[in-house]
Amino acid sequence: MEQDITVAQYLKLRLEQLGLRQLFGVAGNYTAPLLDTILADDNSPLRISGNASELCAGYAADAYGRLTGFAAAYVTYSVGAFSMLNCIAGSYVEQVPVLLINGAPTNKENSIEKNTGLLYSHTTGYEFVDINMFRPITVAAERITNARQACYQIDSVLTAMLTAHRPGYLEVCEDVWRASCRAPVGCLESGRGDIVTVSEVEAAVQTTLNSLINAKKAIVWAGIELQRYGLQDNFVRLMEVLNRTLAKHDQPIHFVTSAWSKSVLSEQHPYFEGCYTLTTQEIDSLIGPDGVLLGIGANTIGKDTGSQNIRGDRTLLACQDSLFAGASFYPGVELGAYIDRLIQALEQHQASGHLRGLRLSQLMPMNLMARPAKLGYDSFFERLGSWLTAEDVLVVDAGFPLIGAQSVPIAAQSGFIAQAAWLSIGYSVAAATGVKCARPDKRAVVVVGDGAFHETCQAVSDHHAYGQNTVVFVLANGIYGIEQKLVNPNPFRTGSGKRDYPDPLQNKVYAYNELPAWNFSKLPEVFGGKGHKVANLDDLASAMADIRDNPTQNYVVEVVLDKTDVPASIAAHINTEVGEDEIENPNWPPGGIF
Repeated sequence: MEQDITVAQYLKLRLEQLGLRQLFGVAGNYTAPLLDTILADDNSPLRISGNASELCAGYAADAYGRLTGFAAAYVTYSVGAFSMLNCIAGSYVEQVPVLLINGAPTNKENSIEKNTGLLYSHTTGYEFVDINMFRPITVAAERITNARQACYQIDSVLTAMLTAHRPGYLEVCEDVWRASCRAPVGCLESGRGDIVTVSEVEAAVQTTLNSLINAKKAIVWAGIELQRYGLQDNFVRLMEVLNRTLAKHDQPIHFVTSAWSKSVLSEQHPYFEGCYTLTTQEIDSLIGPDGVLLGIGANTIGKDTGSQNIRGDRTLLACQDSLFAGASFYPGVELGAYIDRLIQALEQHQASGHLRGLRLSQLMPMNLMARPAKLGYDSFFERLGSWLTAEDVLVVDAGFPLIGAQSVPIAAQSGFIAQAAWLSIGYSVAAATGVKCARPDKRAVVVVGDGAFHETCQAVSDHHAYGQNTVVFVLANGIYGIEQKLVNPNPFRTGSGKRDYPDPLQNKVYAYNELPAWNFSKLPEVFGGKGHKVANLDDLASAMADIRDNPTQNYVVEVVLDKTDVPASIAAHINTEVGEDEIENPNWPPGGIF
């Protein structure tokens, strides 16, 4: 009979079995027994390195989980957990399995508080407030108050996470950590293969095959779930079979990606066509009226589709557990099984002349584009694209940086990280910590706006403290540009497109979108690292050269941009787009509102 172990040891062993190598978080006394247990084992592969804040820890864990398939973070009750809500919500939406370990007051303290009204540290008086907040944004959540049940509760949460590829939550009372429980039995596995009682894989594959055969044009959309479920190699085989069985020799079948799935495969792959925002207009351009768009692991989110509903007769969207084919819906379609069965069906199909190719990308390669002489979004990303290597992982924040970065060529598979669905500003700087922990052989390169950088700038201290060589480019235009663009894009318009509103407030950037002026390049003097400030392309080239000459140093590079500069993809439509204020009332806001 195996000797009993403590609950802390049990969770530690399970995390080690799952291949976890790094824990992120901010220490507190309620989680100290777990951290002490890990530190006491010199042979444990688990490393604990604290973070500047819970927000930084959560974003770092999220990025780590994207690249390794599992991550964990620790916090203390309420004061730490509340700060983690935004991070876990983002992981839930973007299908990243992050385990949140929340240390809670002891059973005795909970009983006294409940029966006498005495509030202990970090408690609100509302019973079970923490777990009730996290239940809607995790696939499983357990409160552990009894060591005899702890092993079953821990295994239940971890198995649910492995199955659904979403976050989980464990709330452990402090006095339970050192209590005895049985040792782990076996290893945990995904329950995915056991949960589907009725699957329509065969029907879904037949519908897909018929659509491909009958389509005049086709293109494949490689979605984010290929990376989340580790199906990139399966997808590559699918593309090879598609081209061998259905495409003409001079008209190969290509695949595209979107903002969320950028770099899910290497952008140097011979079948890669480009990264697109798949609006209905773009789909028209790609496949025409008689074509088909086949999404593999692709979900329809606003950033990927221009906030349009693209489902229709020309779209086949296969994602985990389902296939949408026009008005038809096929439930219980496990993505890996669908890809494998589709490959088999294509190989069995002998009539190869029905698909007549597809539109080749008309996007001009960045190295062939006219080089702008002035430092701006476009010239920055053009230089960045030629400077990055396959040994870099580009981490981009929401807003103008995410929009501008879509044209940057990414050589390495999973060489691009962004929160393209949840879009929480500040994600990138802290996420880079997790990227480097997950891929120590790579260099994380961050592109972030100055407003977003304000949110998590202290993560630079984590980069330095962890001994990481991360580079942070802060695109400093002094405003929340994306917010101004959404509400009133008039300040960004040029020439005849610029409107002259009677109220002068609508002709300039709103005061609430103006940012405090920081000397960003000086922050490494406090946080650690080296700073650069660049105001022109020569400065940028010099800074990039210095970074390459110092491969072990972490950097913050302040890139000074004009307040009203925007990426070309925005500039192309800004004169005709209408902001939210302009839709509601062309004379809004009334004079004197600010």
